Amino acid sequence: MRILSFIAKIVISLSILMALTAIIGYMLFSSNLPKLNALSEYQPPLVSRVYSTDGELLAEYADEHRILTPFKEIPKQLKDAFLAAEDQQFYEHPGINPARIASAALANLRAGHTVQGGSTITQQVAKNFLLTSEKSYVRKIREAILAYRIEQAFSKDEILYLYLNHIYLGRGSYGVASAAWRYFHKNLDELTLAECATLAGLPKAPGRYAPHINPKKALQRRNTVLSLMKSSHVAKANAVRIASREPMIIAPLEASKLTDAYADQVYQELIDRFGLKTLRRQGLTITVPYDAHAQAAAIDAVRRNVLEIEQRQFYRYPTHHPRDTWPDLLNTWRQAAGANPPPPSSTTLIPALVEKVDRKGTMTVNDGSRQWKIKKSNWRWKSIKNYKKDGADEATLAALKSRPRTWIAGDEIRLQGLRKQGVRISQEPSVESALYAIDMERGTVLARVGGYNYQTSGFDRVGKALRQPGSAFKPFLYTSALAAGSTAATIVMDTPVIFDNNKGDDFWRPENYKNKFAGPVPLRNALEHSRNLASIKVLQNVGINNFLKDLSQYPLGHTFPAQLALALGATEVTPEALTESYILLADQGRKWKPIAVQQVQDRTGNTVHRAVAGKRCQVCHVDPVMSINASMQPAEQVLDPIDAFLITNIMKGVVENGTGRRARALNRPSAGKTGTTNKQVDAWYMGYTPQILTAVWTGRDTPSPMGRSETGSKAALPAWLDAMQSFHKGKKVRDFVPPQGIEWVAIDRKTGKLPGPDSTDIFMEAFRTDTAPTQESPATSPENSPQNQEKSSFFELGL
Repeated sequence: MRILSFIAKIVISLSILMALTAIIGYMLFSSNLPKLNALSEYQPPLVSRVYSTDGELLAEYADEHRILTPFKEIPKQLKDAFLAAEDQQFYEHPGINPARIASAALANLRAGHTVQGGSTITQQVAKNFLLTSEKSYVRKIREAILAYRIEQAFSKDEILYLYLNHIYLGRGSYGVASAAWRYFHKNLDELTLAECATLAGLPKAPGRYAPHINPKKALQRRNTVLSLMKSSHVAKANAVRIASREPMIIAPLEASKLTDAYADQVYQELIDRFGLKTLRRQGLTITVPYDAHAQAAAIDAVRRNVLEIEQRQFYRYPTHHPRDTWPDLLNTWRQAAGANPPPPSSTTLIPALVEKVDRKGTMTVNDGSRQWKIKKSNWRWKSIKNYKKDGADEATLAALKSRPRTWIAGDEIRLQGLRKQGVRISQEPSVESALYAIDMERGTVLARVGGYNYQTSGFDRVGKALRQPGSAFKPFLYTSALAAGSTAATIVMDTPVIFDNNKGDDFWRPENYKNKFAGPVPLRNALEHSRNLASIKVLQNVGINNFLKDLSQYPLGHTFPAQLALALGATEVTPEALTESYILLADQGRKWKPIAVQQVQDRTGNTVHRAVAGKRCQVCHVDPVMSINASMQPAEQVLDPIDAFLITNIMKGVVENGTGRRARALNRPSAGKTGTTNKQVDAWYMGYTPQILTAVWTGRDTPSPMGRSETGSKAALPAWLDAMQSFHKGKKVRDFVPPQGIEWVAIDRKTGKLPGPDSTDIFMEAFRTDTAPTQESPATSPENSPQNQEKSSFFELGL
């Protein structure tokens, strides 16, 4: 009896000691545990998504790609799959499952390493939300205590909701909705039973069972989960049998459909307005007026034009490969091209190797997948002298001198596809270009192309390249002249002039293109043919200070020096600023900012930003927050609508009769202006119809001549025409509508006066009411011949 009593005392003492130890341990481990606020105030990082106005997903921005989904919208079979795979007694246990922990511990002891986890879903929630991933017994004890507390504070459905939305499932996806999209490109309600099982098999080891990395292991894991669903009685045997035979098809991750400089403009505007953290973590829903077809057409137009210009540049010595390296090189290209390589296109280049050159200069070339025969090219090669000017080192110069100035076997070249068929030799462009297009009807950005290969360079030449606009600047000056009282028929002198700068012997003698002068010409003729000397006289008549005051009304981005060279565009602007300034000319004098981001909603669906180009919406929405939004203000009337129409009408003449004649191929009314700077460093074409305004700039990033023929008409206008033809497909042909206060009068094109007895070139000119000429063109006589008139006018200048 004494022994039994002694044993009982020991047992009681040990029990008390163990209880005290457990209490003290619980108090110790639970004294500084995290609060559960992170669960009750669950606001996880969410992916922000960009949609077109048609609802197409275009791009996503995220630190953690997560799509928060309400519990009731998660399909039952997906919940069942996760419960079968991760925690079959979830709805029975109090947060921890001692039997499962013991079973896992035994399995791990037998294996000598961790092969099975004993954590419940509640414990995983505790770890993922409130603790670190540290592997220690202390963390496991804290995790168990937290799991118990979570079970007391939240319902089972709430815990499962947190788990299914928060868990990392590989491929950059957080939560089941994100994983469904990134693995299968499906919404949750579109998943099959097999796909639900695939996702449910990932938490154990997302990297090991990722179907896009280890399809065999992923398939085995999926079928294991299906078996568990069957044994747990949450899936019928027949359904499991069918699902286990279903092929595992993983959708490729979609590249952003929002491309080139347009994508960067949207991204930067969102960062400027909301901040980077909000954009990438707060699940914004963004709507943009993106037209994928227009953007693709603009990119193709720029690339095709740049490659065409490159055909007129010097050919640079190619990389040469020794014959023993050919097999490896060709194999590399073949693998990169894939099993069914597309033929070269007119907008992309592919590498090829010259294998043979016959006596006639015909080359046999190989791109790794096909052989091509190319006739001898008449390309002019870059000289050694030019390499020296570019700073080539002596070793490079010596290597170039040792080889012929023609193609030889072993040369690496580039092939460009022709629009009809076949290929031609090309090279990586030395010239760049940019295009910016605005939908004048919607008030939105239509296309924005930052360069020939924007994805590589990342430099948005539309918004960041400061370049001289040349004659593309002149319409602003001529608009000022119209506002000051001139008309399209006002005579201006296109004659030589020299300006002394009052500093020594230096002087400025501006010249016309090809150094030709026309004498007295109507204002229209001066702009149509981009006459430099006439433009300087126009600026003198307007007054430099008056012109500078007028320029301040345009969104050009900076102030300008008081100098006559402004008449020739001798300043620097970005293509973006120049194009948006042309809006005033194209839209009856109204000033507004094109829209690239139309609407932004927060994670709860509240609209936090809405933008509509001013003239299209005075009182668009009843939302009081939006009514005071700067992006919703009416357009500002900056120019007189009559002056805006008159300059547009003159610029129609640039297309019909002047330097922009190539644009007539658009086969619809358009107004435009070419621009070419000294030595053909920059080439521009600015043009618009009533529906669309588009600008194209071409040049080198480091300003240098492109060649004597590379004018705005030849180096920029072809890309404009190519893009505008695509933009206008399916659009009605429209002409510019004159405002009230315009009258049409027949005049003599040469004299700017009313037709006389000898007038042969008569047309209808637009004038502000009561400003048309009243004098008749005189009859032609020897003393009134154009030659004598020019001489008389020139000497009357007193120069």
